[in-house]
Amino acid sequence: MAHRRQPLLAGTTLALLLGLVPMAVQAGDDVAHWLDRMARAVETLSYRGTLVHTRDGQVDTFRIVHRADEDGIRERLYSVDGEPREILRDGHNVRTLLVGDQSLVIQGGIGARLLPNLPPNRLSHPIVAYRMSFSGSDRIAGLPTRVLEIRPRDQFRYGHRFWLEENTGMLLRSALLDHRGNYLQQLSFVEIELGVPISDGELESALSDEQAREIEIDELVRGQQGSSGELHRATWVPKRLPDGFRLASTGRGYNSEGQALEHLLFSDGLASFSVYIEARAEADLLTSDRIEAIGPVHIYTGSVDDHQVTVVGEVPSATVAFVARQLQRQPAVSPAR
Repeated sequence: MAHRRQPLLAGTTLALLLGLVPMAVQAGDDVAHWLDRMARAVETLSYRGTLVHTRDGQVDTFRIVHRADEDGIRERLYSVDGEPREILRDGHNVRTLLVGDQSLVIQGGIGARLLPNLPPNRLSHPIVAYRMSFSGSDRIAGLPTRVLEIRPRDQFRYGHRFWLEENTGMLLRSALLDHRGNYLQQLSFVEIELGVPISDGELESALSDEQAREIEIDELVRGQQGSSGELHRATWVPKRLPDGFRLASTGRGYNSEGQALEHLLFSDGLASFSVYIEARAEADLLTSDRIEAIGPVHIYTGSVDDHQVTVVGEVPSATVAFVARQLQRQPAVSPAR
């Protein structure tokens, strides 16, 4: 099986998010509680189910098997239509198996995680950047759900709508919305079993070494911390950030050619984007900046001081462009005497 390393584009991992309806002010605390329940349920429950992902008129169907027990978290996500694709997760180790020349980002919009990973300690910040409320109830995959609506306060992030199972808080459907409330993408369980035993066999790939090409996602760039638990000092930082976004992790990794790069991950608690900075020879630098879109994911590529800069995330184009143009190198810190 051929191996190729690529950095995790944090934010292309597919996210799943919502839209909004005004409600009483005190509803904010309740919404934060439900978001906390969702974050815990997605990671700590064991479940298997069938998901339908819709974006730009394209429909993809996936099966997901997720087990959480005393040995940790294992997950298998695989396509059931089109070219075979699988993502296998064992703790922090993620393996992506593709057939042929498929692109992980383009093919079906699947990333290292299909369901959102929202650590509870990040959920105090979205209140600043979003207006949150409940918008009634619904039934998804035969289960009763509570619907959460989240509207952004500015043009630097999308809106979301979450359908959460009443008893567990498990995310059963999500929608990502533009500033007009139009759906950019949806992800929905059409069938799910919650709290079921998952065997080892269900978590093994069905693709042989001869069939698949493996992309190993290097989670080193997700965040390196010092022994004190503090983030390593970044060489590059934006002078300004859109309101609500904070530096969530820093790290160093390698691009597909094996060249060193610096990675910064920023989050407002729901939306996130990554910044990759890599030194390049002058002949290899882009002569002009560009922005590409893959559904709701925007990718900005440009040059700053003999470095190539890439900003990528499931955020509007205004966000990646703004952040890229704010990047500057931090002065070197003199060693303590």
